[in-house]
Amino acid sequence: MRKSNSKKSSYPTFFLCAASVLINFWSTTLTARPCVLDSQSATVAKAHLDKAKRALDARDMREARTQLELALEADPGLAEAYLILGVVEFQSNENAQAVSTLRRAVELLPNSFSAHYNLALAYLRERKLPEGLRELERAAQLDPKNADAAYNLGLALLELGRVQESSQHLRDAQALGSNRPDIAFNLVRAELAANQFNEARREADSAAKTFGSDPGWRAAVGQLFLEHGQPREAAAHLEEALRIRPDSAQFRRLLAKARLGSQDPEGALAVLKSPESAEDHYLKASAYYLLHRLTEADQESRRALDTKPGEPSYLLLLARIDQRLGQHNEALELLHRTSEQASQWSEPYYSAGVSYYLLRHYEDARRSLDRALELDPGSARSLFLYAASLVNEGKNREAEEYLRRAIYLEPANARFHYHLGALLLRDNRPAEAQRDFEEAVRLKPDFALPHYQLGKLLVRSNHPDLAPRELETAVQYQPDLAQAYYQLSRAYALLGEAEKSARALATFNNLKKVEADEAQELTDEVKEQLELPLPKPR
Repeated sequence: MRKSNSKKSSYPTFFLCAASVLINFWSTTLTARPCVLDSQSATVAKAHLDKAKRALDARDMREARTQLELALEADPGLAEAYLILGVVEFQSNENAQAVSTLRRAVELLPNSFSAHYNLALAYLRERKLPEGLRELERAAQLDPKNADAAYNLGLALLELGRVQESSQHLRDAQALGSNRPDIAFNLVRAELAANQFNEARREADSAAKTFGSDPGWRAAVGQLFLEHGQPREAAAHLEEALRIRPDSAQFRRLLAKARLGSQDPEGALAVLKSPESAEDHYLKASAYYLLHRLTEADQESRRALDTKPGEPSYLLLLARIDQRLGQHNEALELLHRTSEQASQWSEPYYSAGVSYYLLRHYEDARRSLDRALELDPGSARSLFLYAASLVNEGKNREAEEYLRRAIYLEPANARFHYHLGALLLRDNRPAEAQRDFEEAVRLKPDFALPHYQLGKLLVRSNHPDLAPRELETAVQYQPDLAQAYYQLSRAYALLGEAEKSARALATFNNLKKVEADEAQELTDEVKEQLELPLPKPR
């Protein structure tokens, strides 16, 4: 019997192989019974046991159960009958009774692979993973060359989060000559769970040479990569699945999601030409949203909501469209409905924080973000938006604390370092600010703003000889950065290079821009979050 315990992918993750054991296990050597019966009772018990086996050969489970119960009436210590009966109960989905019966079999047959293995399967079906793992480990000790035991042991460890051990046992199952698609699938799954993305790609590519013609296997592997934030790799497998099965609506939707995740909205639209469901309309709306085709995005999202009026993802997308259009009060109404439908999802509370922030209702923004952070304490963007709200309220020291928390969560985020530097500079702490600007440049060398700020600091600290390099780099990466030209004109003037100074000042005047203040830079940063694909409720 095979049973899937996967909650995400449609491809099986558990293959509970009890059927082969049921057919062949009476050939296994069994230990002697611990008690002595009179010969007549033993003869009667054996006769019923033989009838049970014949019934099983004929697939007559009811008769087999009857004969096994009669055998146990005649001989309550008949270990083989407990083992067979436990498997019959397991196959009849009487899981609790199967556990009880198989535990008795293990007591009578402590060195029986079949008894420990089948008890393990019954525990696993009951979601009693530690107990199942214990029995599987004992079974594997008794028969180290059994591929099914190694496989299920790997899966139990994977379910318990012990991914490194899981991979080893799955590889053992593969090495034992069990060339099965489910083993290859779960090896990819284990490596993705361990964040070993390169190994997962290699394993998937290698296995695809054998199993890649199965569109279900291809799509399931693609879905795994999609769920683990690898949309480009997902798309490659899903494209092949759809090539083999071009009529599959499920494969088409998964491929559209992968292309959206890869920032390829045009590619998503190409596979959504004839939407058939609410989800199709939602995905099409998401593609239009990323393409800034907001009228079409609005139309498609409303079509999705016509079919599923309370779907949180659809409500959130419509709210995001309103936010892009500057209709924040309308967006807040939709976000309130979203949070009613998905009260444990942080996203509508974060998005409400965005609207309140852009409406300059900073206290309301922080109140909404408090809830978002309660639901998702590891959200760096919520911490950043909280800091931005505090900055606009003049609470720089508190804002610094939240920004540093965001940087702790995302230390490689150059923009967070830049905004912390700007905050420190505003707080008259130029030496500390310089360190964060330099870190922002290190993390993202083509980020113009920290180069500009470093150049400005050098001008202010009477180092005009060093300033031009930073300022010229800033305008190289952002040619319309007017304030950088103004600082260049100052630096060149201090160096006595009048012609270069005049040229930089002329460029500044032609751009006719004034230096953006920190509040505007923060607002621009918040608006950029509205460009990203929308997450799904968890």
